[in-house]
Amino acid sequence: MTLTPGQYLRTRREAAGLSITDVAERIATVPRWAQHLRRGWLAQIESDQMPASFNTIVVLHQVMQFDLGVLVALTAEGVEAPRLCVVCACSEADPCVGHAGPCSWISEDRCSACPGSPSQEQH
Repeated sequence: MTLTPGQYLRTRREAAGLSITDVAERIATVPRWAQHLRRGWLAQIESDQMPASFNTIVVLHQVMQFDLGVLVALTAEGVEAPRLCVVCACSEADPCVGHAGPCSWISEDRCSACPGSPSQEQH
């Protein structure tokens, strides 16, 4: 599964159960922006209309879980796309962690923690 950097960040945010509003409430900007401006700014990053700066990536990483190595690989040209779950975009270095521990691969492109996997259908 190949995602753009913005799609990856959006998928990881959604997998964490966070809305854009949730993330906007948890980050600070200098100078201070109103929440609706932060939401719009985040939406632009997630839709790849605006690249995320290094400082933005650091702040986002403090608010939500994602693999910095995956983000770099998705940004760099000539680098093989990392293996990501089609539902939550977790990776081998950044697995989902639930009550049963870290997820594992159940197919080439799906982890055991996502809806539709055999472990999820038993619940």
